[in-house]
Amino acid sequence: MAIPDELRPRGEEKGKLFQSKFMETITRTSIYTPVIMHNLIAIAFLYYSVTRTPLQVWQIIALFFAGWITWTLTEYWVHRVVYHTETSWKWLIKLQFVAHGIHHQYPRDAERLAMPPVPALLGISIFFGLFYLIMGIYSVAFFPGFLIGYMLYLMLHYSQHRVKSPKYPPFAKLWKLHALHHYKYPQTKAFGVSTRLWDYVFRTVPD
Repeated sequence: MAIPDELRPRGEEKGKLFQSKFMETITRTSIYTPVIMHNLIAIAFLYYSVTRTPLQVWQIIALFFAGWITWTLTEYWVHRVVYHTETSWKWLIKLQFVAHGIHHQYPRDAERLAMPPVPALLGISIFFGLFYLIMGIYSVAFFPGFLIGYMLYLMLHYSQHRVKSPKYPPFAKLWKLHALHHYKYPQTKAFGVSTRLWDYVFRTVPD
């Protein structure tokens, strides 16, 4: 299958998303900023869950890991259904390009390998609101697991584009599958970034 032009990698390392210098600046970020931000938020939620809620330690641990697993599933489906679904809706096409298509065109652009702080804070606030509506106080221990899962995804995704493939076989496989997603199967295969689990479950592992 031919790669659509909007997802075809360009030769340059950096690409321009907006004409406005202000918008161009705030849509770029060092990888360290979101990683530190999400770690601090996760630690704050864990501290609150231990000191200010009636949850037992075993419950906090179980909820934390449930949050992490939920992140990996969310990562897979957002990547597959939101960013790579074919659509005629102009607003969704625009969203796909701004949020993800620009990354496919310039996959080594280090300042667009993570969501900048402002939209990231908006996104995680929405997720926490949903979790709280569904789970109540349990969400306070569930949410930091979700955030740490997201932070691990950010670090792995950055490394897959900026660091040579490691020799450790499980990581080497993640590096290879993500490269196949970018350069051979952007619309159909290898949607997992931090884990291969859901590609196996939903049969989207490349041959």
